[in-house]
Amino acid sequence: YLMRFFVSYSDSFLKQKALSLSKNLNLELFDQLKIDDIASFSNDYFLICTSERLILKKGLKKNLKPIFSNFDYWATNYNDELLKKALKGLPKQFSCLDVTAGFGKDSLEISKLNHCRSITLLEKASWMYSLLEDGLENVYSGEAKQLTKKFSLRNMDNLTFLNSSKEKYDLIYIDPMFYGVQKSKAKKHMQALRDLSSDETQKGLLGESLNRAKFRVIVKRHKHMNYLDDEVPTRSIKGKVVRYDIYNII
Repeated sequence: YLMRFFVSYSDSFLKQKALSLSKNLNLELFDQLKIDDIASFSNDYFLICTSERLILKKGLKKNLKPIFSNFDYWATNYNDELLKKALKGLPKQFSCLDVTAGFGKDSLEISKLNHCRSITLLEKASWMYSLLEDGLENVYSGEAKQLTKKFSLRNMDNLTFLNSSKEKYDLIYIDPMFYGVQKSKAKKHMQALRDLSSDETQKGLLGESLNRAKFRVIVKRHKHMNYLDDEVPTRSIKGKVVRYDIYNII
């Protein structure tokens, strides 16, 4: 079955907004208000304009949980102890570049460190960038506002950015896709990213990051995966499922 990807809307007054989004993203506009047979779309993805926010759904069933960048929730209800260990010892007021932003969850974790000054998030996929941007526009809690104030977003390919940017960052964070590993257990957000992204391992991303980092590069891997580009890290921190490979810049 070939999975399809549409832009849609939950109310007719949002049709215009959805239409311009579909043009921007070069995706077909889908009028779910006119469809009776929703079962035949259960494996397709929909980027839906609702009155609250932009959401992503797989299928059109009403009870499906929407997927979006939930910064308000993650600010207080998510804690990645393993990543915090990997971040230990970074300089005061450090700058970070997240070259694989996705939904921005790991960037938000990094921004929870008081001595993190700024995070630049790179996201190449325009649909994902739209969700990220919308997520930032819909931050309401004081805590999440404080954290996301440190963010700046760029809709850009990471290698292009690294090659053209003159700036150096204290920390560069890389979270490449875990392809072919424990597909069944992936959380909805991650599964959507895998399904909708091209299966490409970016050769040279680590090397370019090592050139642009002042202090450290961190690569998130599945614990059974090879090192990125077969480059042995300074050290690794292993958890039940993931491993953080730490490359210190000497």
